[in-house]
Amino acid sequence: MTGVGERAPAGEQGGPMEKVSQRNTLRRHLLAAAALSFAWIAPAHAAEPAPAAPLPIRMVIVTAFEVGADTGDKAGEFQAWATVMPDKIAFPMGFRDLRYDAKKQALLLSTGVGTNRAAASTMALGLDPRFDLSKAYWMIAAIAGVNPNEASLGSAAWIGDVIDSDYGYAVDVREAPKGWTAGQWPRDRSAPYQLPRSPETSYNLFPVNKGLRDWAYTLTANVKLADTPDLQKMRATYTGFPKAMEPPKVIKGDEITGQTFWHGALLNAHFEKWTTYWAGDKARFVMTAMEDSGVIQSIKMLAKSGKADPQRVLVLRTGSNYSMPSPASGLGAAESLNSENSGGYSGLQPSLDAAFIIGGKVVDEITDHWDRYRDTVPGVAAGGASAGP
Repeated sequence: MTGVGERAPAGEQGGPMEKVSQRNTLRRHLLAAAALSFAWIAPAHAAEPAPAAPLPIRMVIVTAFEVGADTGDKAGEFQAWATVMPDKIAFPMGFRDLRYDAKKQALLLSTGVGTNRAAASTMALGLDPRFDLSKAYWMIAAIAGVNPNEASLGSAAWIGDVIDSDYGYAVDVREAPKGWTAGQWPRDRSAPYQLPRSPETSYNLFPVNKGLRDWAYTLTANVKLADTPDLQKMRATYTGFPKAMEPPKVIKGDEITGQTFWHGALLNAHFEKWTTYWAGDKARFVMTAMEDSGVIQSIKMLAKSGKADPQRVLVLRTGSNYSMPSPASGLGAAESLNSENSGGYSGLQPSLDAAFIIGGKVVDEITDHWDRYRDTVPGVAAGGASAGP
């Protein structure tokens, strides 16, 4: 027997009784460790709340900017919708909290200005597990520059093709070869508008479901838009541009979109040609904006996992300012653009009102008759039949 603090001789260590004691001690430690392991796992599993079912969404209204508060001050694109959509939902990954109409199951999104912010905000919403957007319609309802060759201030255009104005090659036109009328040309080509067009169009051409677009146009074509004294005064200066002098109305057409807020007759002519180059001879550049290729690209990516449907996208743009100065104004392009920025867009409020009135008619039709539109996209889609009221 060894005394306290003494080691047993090598040959005497690990006798039968001591080995039994060691095994019992080891067994107790293992059982205690196992108990602790299960004590850690089980409560965590039991305390985990059942995930709430995602909120089903029928319509996402997409705006780009707001001036100040959601409501009650100078209005941007978000405010009129926010006034009738009382519920606010926190959206920490976005630029502004969402608004929600529980009765219509409609969400209101403000993306921030520009294609990059629009793409990021749209993707953030699409990946938000709180919402089921798999059947949702997406309607961009926002202001734009209007081409005076095609329409007037305050007009509302349902867009068929969105053409990106950023992607490609560019030099300052003053350094361009003799005979060039623009300093921008398509990637993988060596001159502006060079044919044949590259078969890879996905960087520049973002088609919208034209059957759905035509359905929305038919639904709203006869809505009378506001024609104010300020609009009448502004369009009267566009002599030589007959469509720019007409009262505001609902039209169909195509859109140039990109990060740059451009202005002027030379760029206007270039983007008319850029539009037909990418979208075909029948395409008509009617509005210029800054977000829509980003929104559509994100929706196309979300569709890969069933989180959104690109066939349910609508683009509504309303004219807040002309995309070039009138010859009668005597202003150069830079002077005209700066005067718009400093004095406020000449058609701002009528264009905001038009987006809300025209867009609201489509929102009401789809959300109020959800049994009709949940599984059937209205209009004549590719290979499909007409559907709708």
